[in-house]
Amino acid sequence: MTPDLSAIVEEAYRVFGRYRPAASTLSVCHCNCCMTEDVERELIKTPLRQIPADLLAEYTNSAHDWDDGPVAREMRYFLPRYFELIALNHPPDTMGLDICLRRLGQADWRAKWPETEEKFIDRFFDAVLVASLPRLDLVEWPAGWWLDFDLTDVLTMIVTADGDLARALAAWDRASDPPAAIHMAALRHQVMREGGRTYLHSAYLAGDHDAAADAIGTFLSRPEVDRRLEEVFFTVTDPRLQKIISDAMMS
Repeated sequence: MTPDLSAIVEEAYRVFGRYRPAASTLSVCHCNCCMTEDVERELIKTPLRQIPADLLAEYTNSAHDWDDGPVAREMRYFLPRYFELIALNHPPDTMGLDICLRRLGQADWRAKWPETEEKFIDRFFDAVLVASLPRLDLVEWPAGWWLDFDLTDVLTMIVTADGDLARALAAWDRASDPPAAIHMAALRHQVMREGGRTYLHSAYLAGDHDAAADAIGTFLSRPEVDRRLEEVFFTVTDPRLQKIISDAMMS
């Protein structure tokens, strides 16, 4: 976790520190596919900062309904731990990072939550995106080498949580190269052009979030990105990264 992201996580515990869940129950589903009462009791009794990712994932999977009263307060109680686990690369969701904050998309938090909370959430999204850019570890696939971390996951999380995508993209645009440009290159292979659209292909964005997918596709297809990739190519010494960049320039 970067120092900036660590500071924001600590701030989250202050910003949302006044919220508490009900003393003995959570607003969760207890069907056979969701949370057992034993797990519910364990989640309630575990100190917030000590809740492990797999236990909080049970809440992510089982908390379905939404209201602007007890449920909203309960979600905001857990939110700092969500942010911390995301920052530690342990997203509390059995499906992964992409939609682990999808419940925020139901909250209409921009209109209904205090301005301090609204602004803080946007800052967190900016910080987690920028902190993800130095993740340049490579993995070998049958088609060649590729980045092990896919920034699509962060972008999808922001969109499905009703984050400010334009703001997040601007933070990416301002970030330092070569990492920022390398991730731009890596995502270009997921940009599709069909039916008059240029969009980022993501299973979680298709349909409900087409406008966001279009915005990301347009962002990655700008001439400024071509120029940026060309400049970065000559500063990168790893031939595997050079191949990712050169492929992106030809796409």
